[in-house]
Amino acid sequence: MVSQPAEESRVFDIAVIGAGAAGLGAASFLSGGASVLVLEREAQPAYHSSGRSAAVYIEGYENPDVARITSAGKDFFFNPPAEADVPLVHARGGLTVAGPGETDALNKYLQVWQPICQDLAPIGHAEALEMVNILRPEWLSGALYDPTWQSIDVHALLTTYQRMLRSQAGSLVCNATVTALTYEQTHESAQGKRWRVDTTEGVFQATTLINAAGAWAGEIGKMAGLDSPRLHPLRRTAVLVPAPQGSESWPLVHTIKEELYFKPESPGLMLSPQDETPSAPTDAAPDEIDVATAIDHFQRVTHFEVNQVLHSWAGLRTFSADRRPVIGRDPANPEFVWLCGQGGFGIQTSPGLSGVLADHLLRDKPVDKNLSIERFG
Repeated sequence: MVSQPAEESRVFDIAVIGAGAAGLGAASFLSGGASVLVLEREAQPAYHSSGRSAAVYIEGYENPDVARITSAGKDFFFNPPAEADVPLVHARGGLTVAGPGETDALNKYLQVWQPICQDLAPIGHAEALEMVNILRPEWLSGALYDPTWQSIDVHALLTTYQRMLRSQAGSLVCNATVTALTYEQTHESAQGKRWRVDTTEGVFQATTLINAAGAWAGEIGKMAGLDSPRLHPLRRTAVLVPAPQGSESWPLVHTIKEELYFKPESPGLMLSPQDETPSAPTDAAPDEIDVATAIDHFQRVTHFEVNQVLHSWAGLRTFSADRRPVIGRDPANPEFVWLCGQGGFGIQTSPGLSGVLADHLLRDKPVDKNLSIERFG
């Protein structure tokens, strides 16, 4: 969607700060029942974490609440709305591997996730090596395979959200850094109040403000004069290396110790050391030591020699203290709504969380206590 020019004090029912997957998803779901504005500080949507994600649909991920929210959005991914002109997901599969002395951890993983992911099952040594032929036979001690993991087409997903927003007269304004937030009396009504949102693209007003600012969500909360839940931006590194022959059909492979994952990513193979380095909100960049760590772990698990790095990047995955999303009306001001803390699962949970938020704001349905902002009170 092309950024629309700002108009002085345009008034909306809802203003969303942040045009990542969470903000765009919420705006697209809400715009059918309200006038919605999305404000993005960058020149394009999804510049930060959403545009740098490994983007895999995994129903058994992080914790049961994340798994439940992911499953709530399953139909959107597999049977998308008319605005999606290409499939949003493609079959990938997930291979969880264990090294020497790690089979107990593998069995625990199976016990935790098999009740939710019924297709998750152990596979034999030979089958795992046939599936991904660069794994070191002497390193591999066990493996689990889940055929239901899907690669998410992030560009297609974000384009779908923007088309939904546009088809329902929603607005997106980019290059709009928020400089001030004021909850003030309106001139039209002695009883009513609105948010005044001062930005570098002009001044906007909205009855309800949604904070979907990712790593900057805490700063936006403070700007609004509200106490923020403890949010932790953590840097995650990715490295693209030349692809081994025949790797296009490989599943995503991750180690049970969460020290490495790799998956096909055109034009190569994407590696990550699964780092979680605390960071201030910033345009994250990879650290050389993390790039080297990813390659070292990869070459310990596989016998494929990495002689070249095609590209490396980093993004911030922002978690709450209990690694669950933060969603709902702020107890101190119900017209300030939190939508943050999506960690490393923001893409896959965006349809589910958007549905929860639309039910909450448009249909007064309460948010589950395990997700609600009120759990921090």
